[in-house]
Amino acid sequence: MKKSPRLPLLFAAAFGLLCPVTLSAITPDEIHNELRQLKATYETAVNSGNFAPLETLFDANSSGVTVDNQTFRTFAELKAIYDKFHASFPGVVYRIELNANPSLLSGDLALSTGTASEYVKTAAGEFNYTSSFTAVLRRTDTGWKLVRSQVTMDPFRNSVVTFFEHKAKLTYGLLGLGVGALLGLLIGRCTKRCKCAAPAATTG
Repeated sequence: MKKSPRLPLLFAAAFGLLCPVTLSAITPDEIHNELRQLKATYETAVNSGNFAPLETLFDANSSGVTVDNQTFRTFAELKAIYDKFHASFPGVVYRIELNANPSLLSGDLALSTGTASEYVKTAAGEFNYTSSFTAVLRRTDTGWKLVRSQVTMDPFRNSVVTFFEHKAKLTYGLLGLGVGALLGLLIGRCTKRCKCAAPAATTG
């Protein structure tokens, strides 16, 4: 019986579906280089305010959470969070620098972790703080896609909390000083009146 020349092609196609080829023709060093370029693209996009280069990272399975606990699933939702932040603080200056650990690679997935040095300048003051991030990325034939990202920050020990603590102390300190001065003035007047009234009560 004559063998069908299509069988090897069918087996090859099936094998290709079972074994993703996206990473088979590329070395780990090349993958890490791509991720470093992606890191630079992200920093440039955030620091310049032009998020457009990040749109290709999103697909139907992408999701993430920002440092202030806002969730997003699409590029449009992430952009809306950024626009709302800038609308709330007109003229805000925001800068970020990622300090990434070597990514862990598994198949077509890359797990990236690290910290981000963030700087924010608003009319209220300047803030420097460090956040931690985790990102899962998938390498596809059309480039890297975001699977999941999460950013966290110490809610108690950071420059933003410290700023408002100092502001509260200053506000309450000035309030206490004002109340104390007012009470001192009232007590002084009452004492003066009592002294003036005392001789009039004992004469006659």
